[in-house]
Amino acid sequence: MNKRENSIIGNLFSGLEYLLRLPMILIDNITRILKFSIRTKITLNYILLYSVSALLTAALVSGGYLLITRNQIYERNRDYINEALGAVSQHESNVELQQELEHIYEESGINILVTNAVTQESAATTQFYPVVNYQFLTENNPLYKSFSIVSLLSYDLIALEASQGEYSRVVFFFNVEENIHTLKIVLILMSFGYILGLLMILVLGDIKLRRVLNPIKKISKSAKNINTQNLDTRIDVGRAKYELKDLAITINEMIDRIQDGYRKQQRFVSDVSHELRTPISVINGYANMLDRWGKNDPEILQESIDAMKNEAGNMSDLVEKLLFLARHDRDALKYEITEVNLSEIVEEVAKETAMIDSEHDICADLTSGIWIEGDPNRIKQVIRIFVDNAVKYTPEGKKIQIRAFIENEFSVVEITDAGIGISKDDLDNIFERFYRADESRTKTTGGYGLGLSIAKVIVLQHGGKIKVRTKPGIGSRFSIYLPTLSRK
Repeated sequence: MNKRENSIIGNLFSGLEYLLRLPMILIDNITRILKFSIRTKITLNYILLYSVSALLTAALVSGGYLLITRNQIYERNRDYINEALGAVSQHESNVELQQELEHIYEESGINILVTNAVTQESAATTQFYPVVNYQFLTENNPLYKSFSIVSLLSYDLIALEASQGEYSRVVFFFNVEENIHTLKIVLILMSFGYILGLLMILVLGDIKLRRVLNPIKKISKSAKNINTQNLDTRIDVGRAKYELKDLAITINEMIDRIQDGYRKQQRFVSDVSHELRTPISVINGYANMLDRWGKNDPEILQESIDAMKNEAGNMSDLVEKLLFLARHDRDALKYEITEVNLSEIVEEVAKETAMIDSEHDICADLTSGIWIEGDPNRIKQVIRIFVDNAVKYTPEGKKIQIRAFIENEFSVVEITDAGIGISKDDLDNIFERFYRADESRTKTTGGYGLGLSIAKVIVLQHGGKIKVRTKPGIGSRFSIYLPTLSRK
């Protein structure tokens, strides 16, 4: 089979598929324009499919019955057909042929038409219109070429063509009046069956659709009644079945996520308000003090300026951290990715910490030549966050250990402190924004509870992970795992 034939067959299948889809497309367009309910749309679609199926069934039954009828007629009249074909080949005279055909007609009741392709002379057993005008009728009948069996059914005839010799065309006309009468009865019975089925679709189908769609209405009504005031309300899945139960469960899970996000947002707003209230109160207090009696006292004036600058710096730091997290939430964080010597960054942070902190024993155990791919400034920010936390929560004189090494395919930075540790209740929440354990939520340690959230965001964006081991009263170990860069 060549490409052209394949293309033709492909086009035929595409056209057939389009024709089968066309009624559905029309129904959808009509229902959309008229704004029918979903129940009406489903009912109309089912009626359409049922009608098309009934029509195809009727066509197959009719066509099959006519084919069987034609074959049976042919088998019953095989001898007469052969006799007529023999007469056509033997008799050259049109008069003799006419007499022989009339003789066969008297015995069998089969009308016969013989046409000479050269002389255009014809001989027929009758002057019945469809017989003597057969050529005209078939040439002007578009159904004849594809469905010749139905070309003369309007005259209660089935035509069977045969060729005898090079020039003769023989057509046998079989009367099928009784067969067509039987077929009409069958089609009438099928029509009654179609109407009965249609009524069942309209009545029983509507009842079934109501049962199917009622849970959807209940789900929709329940979902509409859920708002920020009653986010703890859930859709009842007890009576829902099959896919509707899955839908109700999915909606409930979605509401769980929304409720969790809403609570986090409320807590976030509350925490931001709480953190901003203190510096604003301090600045406002010193401003009022200066306004009342501190303008002429240089000592009070300098103290007020230092306090306000300090609180303004704290507010600026808080705003910067909030902006970082906001950019992350809307996927707007930019990273300058390059090859990074992780060993050098960890060593730099350890030296800076030891320089500014003389109250702790800062120990560094670093493997040299550890390379990763990432943003060096962000990586340093992460290490600084964990080291600063270790400094904040480790008593004076205690040891803080910083290590860098390779474990399997990861480069690991490990910060171990001898601080207060983290309880099991707090451990699952330490990376949440503004979260701080109750005992550490004081001005002695400072901070806003955003550092670990920022560190987690940066590590995850670099394809890494964070592990925490802790024991209350003994200390904590934070391990940062980042993919190692293979350098050849």
